[in-house]
Amino acid sequence: MNKKGFGAWCEHHIRRTVKMMSCMRQTLVILIVLTFVVGCLAGLGIAKKRTADKVAEATAEVRKEERDKLQTLEKELFDLKEQQNQTVVETPWNLTLVNYNHPMEEGFVPELKELKRGYEVDARIAEAAEKMLADAKDAGMKIMICSAYRSVERQEQVFSESMKERVKDGMSYFDAYSETMKNVAKPGTSEHALGLALDLISNQHSELDERQENTREAKWLAENCHKYGFILRYPPEKTAITGIIYEPWHYRYVGVEHATEIMRLGVTLEEYLQNYYQPEGGQ
Repeated sequence: MNKKGFGAWCEHHIRRTVKMMSCMRQTLVILIVLTFVVGCLAGLGIAKKRTADKVAEATAEVRKEERDKLQTLEKELFDLKEQQNQTVVETPWNLTLVNYNHPMEEGFVPELKELKRGYEVDARIAEAAEKMLADAKDAGMKIMICSAYRSVERQEQVFSESMKERVKDGMSYFDAYSETMKNVAKPGTSEHALGLALDLISNQHSELDERQENTREAKWLAENCHKYGFILRYPPEKTAITGIIYEPWHYRYVGVEHATEIMRLGVTLEEYLQNYYQPEGGQ
């Protein structure tokens, strides 16, 4: 190959190499740009998700505040109406109201009768309770009693133990007290001390939580309890009135007539006594 031919060959290959490098550079630039764009899009996606999460969290917080405000207003209205109706109405033993505003008579202890081994109730409701549990068993229900009569002293222990557990979990004493009040009646304000209340659960679910309502046993009780004089004492969405959270296991004896009416109206014992109950001879 002569010098001229060699020079042309070199020039050709140099141009080719430059062209290839230029293409590689362009490809690299494109890759860098694409990577940047993808990164930006991914970042936007993450930012969008974070924003959506924050919006959802803020919305949930606002809704909770609104529910709390509504419950507070309901409680204030209920208390105001109760204050306006200061005339004390004598109620029969089976309608005795015991809650955070109406502590039980100091020193009161009912005449007790054993319902099941280790569980006692006011002797006057034993027959009705036995009948309800027997009929439930005949219907294929497997109901267990987890609490019946509790003395005021025992209630103090339960309240104290529940509060200690919350403090152990990191709550302040004030918060632990407030939360315990929603789940465990303050000593002297528990229906269990009257001997008129039963905590009834399914043997398929032993936890005292809202999932109890989904058991066959809880559904049977909710549908049939009034036939034996019992009511679901702490229904859902009524915490502002009762002061106690929804308890699908807590049943209270009031008598067949009153239980049927309370369950029909969908009210609490507090609302029934205030708005619907008419004593014998009342207007």
